[in-house]
Amino acid sequence: MDRIRMSLRVCQIRLRKTFTTPRFYVALLWIAILFHVMTVGIRGFCEQTGVDVTFWMLPFMTRYNGDQIIIVLGALLLFCDAPFLEPNSGWQILRAGRKSWFWGNMLYIVVVSFFYTICLSMIPVLLVFPNVGWETGWGKVISTLAQTNAAYTFDQEPLDYLILSRFSPQEAMGLTMLAIWCLSVMTGVVSYAGNFLVHRGFGIVINCGIALTALLLSKFSSITIGYYCAPPLWMNIASYKWQGYGNGPSMAYVYSVFAIVIGACTILSYLGIRKKDLNFVEEI
Repeated sequence: MDRIRMSLRVCQIRLRKTFTTPRFYVALLWIAILFHVMTVGIRGFCEQTGVDVTFWMLPFMTRYNGDQIIIVLGALLLFCDAPFLEPNSGWQILRAGRKSWFWGNMLYIVVVSFFYTICLSMIPVLLVFPNVGWETGWGKVISTLAQTNAAYTFDQEPLDYLILSRFSPQEAMGLTMLAIWCLSVMTGVVSYAGNFLVHRGFGIVINCGIALTALLLSKFSSITIGYYCAPPLWMNIASYKWQGYGNGPSMAYVYSVFAIVIGACTILSYLGIRKKDLNFVEEI
């Protein structure tokens, strides 16, 4: 019980620092600028027709490679300083114990990734406010912009109709948010393991490589290989293989890979924190 309490305390200290420093808000600003460009057409359509758009816009914000890269880099900005060693870390480790300190950091990565995902889901809504209405279905605006050429009037590509045809709004939002959350957690633990076990900055390089796979594999390999080897592409749920149709991976494959990478990095980091000498940890 004491270890759980100490882990929670370590997580709380990290969260307090995160939400009182600019880094978290800079990451959200990046996303807001990106989503602003993507919601201009939706807002213009709402204003012209007088019809409000529903809340279910996030699944359409993760369609393109550039969007996916920026979302990953936003998560990387949050965790680029992993394993979160500071001048007082030696004291924290001595007080909480290595294990509790480590699990507090892991919990911090999970919690911050969750808040990051929630904020991403709310940004499109805020950008089109007050032209927002509540409806359990997709609504007239999203349906029209996905099934007609009306979007071109506002210099915007039509929304992906595959998402409407395969998923309910709640399913699409849930799956998109789950993919963003898992990818953000993976970004955090990869940064942690790379920076801690190899060299500071190595985790950042690996995550930048992961972010760019969305663009590189889609440009220089077959579409099938790209879907299976580029985690950022998995934020676009239209790319999933659905009921035997599609070129992309199944959801079982996607979340199995997430689980394996997150689990492997966590285990390696846990073994590392147990074996490294405390003086060595303080000097990193």
